[in-house]
Amino acid sequence: MDTGPLSMEAALQPERRTTRLPLAAPLRFLRRLATDPRGAGALTVLFILLVFGFIIPLVVTTSPFESVRGERLLHPSWKHPFGTDELSRDLFIRNAIGFRSTLLSGLFAVVGGWLVGISLGYTAGYRGGLADTLISRSVDTLLAFPGILLAVLLIAWFGPGLTSLSLAIAIFNIPFSTRLARAAVLREIVRDYVLAAQTIGCSGSRVLLRHVSINTFGVFAVQLPIAIVNSILIIAALGFLGLGEQPPNPTLGGLLFDGRRFMRLAWWYLLAPASIVAVFMLSLNFLSDVLSEMLDPVRRGRG
Repeated sequence: MDTGPLSMEAALQPERRTTRLPLAAPLRFLRRLATDPRGAGALTVLFILLVFGFIIPLVVTTSPFESVRGERLLHPSWKHPFGTDELSRDLFIRNAIGFRSTLLSGLFAVVGGWLVGISLGYTAGYRGGLADTLISRSVDTLLAFPGILLAVLLIAWFGPGLTSLSLAIAIFNIPFSTRLARAAVLREIVRDYVLAAQTIGCSGSRVLLRHVSINTFGVFAVQLPIAIVNSILIIAALGFLGLGEQPPNPTLGGLLFDGRRFMRLAWWYLLAPASIVAVFMLSLNFLSDVLSEMLDPVRRGRG
């Protein structure tokens, strides 16, 4: 065996370890998602809508509450791309701010409800026994109430507004996410890697957070866009009924409610918020379908 100076120096040098960038995996995932035409189209449309809702209000200096005399119910033009409303306010900026507020409320409701629901579902599925029984029966009790009825009751208690509306929809999201997480955990805890982790002494929280959560990520990634779509629809529906953000603050549901009175006189009034809701829903549905094929090996093999 060669024991020359070069080999001795090599032996004394510390072992070099290749470090992976923490963003490498998400970037690869986005690259795979963008290679699918449906995924690329959905991401492009969602990016445009996000720019419309979050960047346009910062760039455009027009106030959503500003009324200009003599500009009532104007047709779409370069000055007013979406026209004006019955109070001579620019509908372009009002739709942008309305989409932003509706989207933020829906995201808050989904994230808040899913965090609580996933925690309860993980606990019920992994612990079992009395904890599973109590959590499952509580979830069944919540499921007995229709989501919109529960939202109306909470809004009647706390008063109308986006805060109470988001809280109501967050509670509405808890039962579904709890049952989804519980089913995913029950499927995974019988796998060999969970038994191996328990054998070497890993705690229950470590097994759930470090092992089970990674293998159940695909289930939540597929259902998350659908949950956002449902939340946005409920927010828009309740806003249409006047139970969301109150005038003069714009929301998509409020714009739909105001535009219904001018369907024949000013068709663009109703078309803009309806188109935003429809395009956003279709994009998230396409994204959910592509994620389902990417994360499901059976569907991926068939594709």
